[in-house]
Amino acid sequence: MFRRSFFALVAVFAIALACSSKGRNPRYPRRAPGCPLTVYNGLPTGAWDDIGVVEVGCYLDESEIACLGRLRTEACRMGGDIIYNVPKRALRPLERGMIYRAMVAHSRDAKTHDEAPAAHPTGDAGSGAIMLLPKAAESPPAPSPADAGTQ
Repeated sequence: MFRRSFFALVAVFAIALACSSKGRNPRYPRRAPGCPLTVYNGLPTGAWDDIGVVEVGCYLDESEIACLGRLRTEACRMGGDIIYNVPKRALRPLERGMIYRAMVAHSRDAKTHDEAPAAHPTGDAGSGAIMLLPKAAESPPAPSPADAGTQ
């Protein structure tokens, strides 16, 4: 009885985990390892779309160059062509380990995306027609004393 309920609980958690994970962005498919990347220590120049955070952990026995190579490979796998906010030195949370964490993005053509912004599919408060407010002289009349709440 206990074994059956344990497996049912594990199956429920596995299904919940599979349903809650975000799908990949289909606009930026995986790229081959060793793809060309532009690396920035700060923010990139131009227009870009963020893809996500890339993080690699390495042993201190590996060189920093090898660890950065793994970071680049992971960024290519995520579909990016930009890595930014790359730290100058690795994080050292463990005695014999180091971690590099950065942001992965993909560049975009500013002319095609920024000149004509797409309309929001549901429409928002600013997407309708413009209505002018009445001038102060055209304000509605003041309520009469009978409307003041006395009966």
